[in-house]
Amino acid sequence: MNALVGELPRGWHQVSLRNVCDLVVGPGIPAAAFDGDVPVVKPRNVGDGKMVGAADGVGEKTATNLFRYRLVGGDIVCVRTGGLGRHALVTSEQEGWLFGTGIIRVRPGDRIDPHYLNHYLRHPMVQDWFRRNAAGSAIPSISGRVLGTLPIALPPMETQMAIGDILRALDEKIAVYDQISRTTAELRDTLLPRLFSGSHDMAGLGS
Repeated sequence: MNALVGELPRGWHQVSLRNVCDLVVGPGIPAAAFDGDVPVVKPRNVGDGKMVGAADGVGEKTATNLFRYRLVGGDIVCVRTGGLGRHALVTSEQEGWLFGTGIIRVRPGDRIDPHYLNHYLRHPMVQDWFRRNAAGSAIPSISGRVLGTLPIALPPMETQMAIGDILRALDEKIAVYDQISRTTAELRDTLLPRLFSGSHDMAGLGS
């Protein structure tokens, strides 16, 4: 069948996101509440498929009142205001965190693998769907209702898991190479002024 991401193989189906996941829009949390140690995911913490940066925190009392907005491993958080299309997979490291305004929490059901869904959301046609379905022009946004209509290409579970494993392994390799690149750049930046000052022994640098 012809789907959002193209012709689907035999045995694959297209379903709406809301048919395979539970979606909850993040609550508004007053700025004054951010005075504690329970992390709250904001749009700036959502990177390319993973969480980034340090999260602001609220106190235990506030967190208790917001128990409905606790995250569990395997959840996916999507940015709903500005930066549409950004999403991140929640890991065990973020278990028990909260999510706030500007975030839609997507909790996969038993018909879809979280790693598969996390990578599916990166598909160029899916990212284009976000742009086409955004509301507003100055600051584009998407509602939980609209996000729930996102067409999902749904293969058999074993295929989902295989796709997720392959792409996760590639992500791990990218992370290793990124770390090597950053470390090498730091070494260069440390060494550069010393070399130009003549304070470093040049002998042996090429070996």
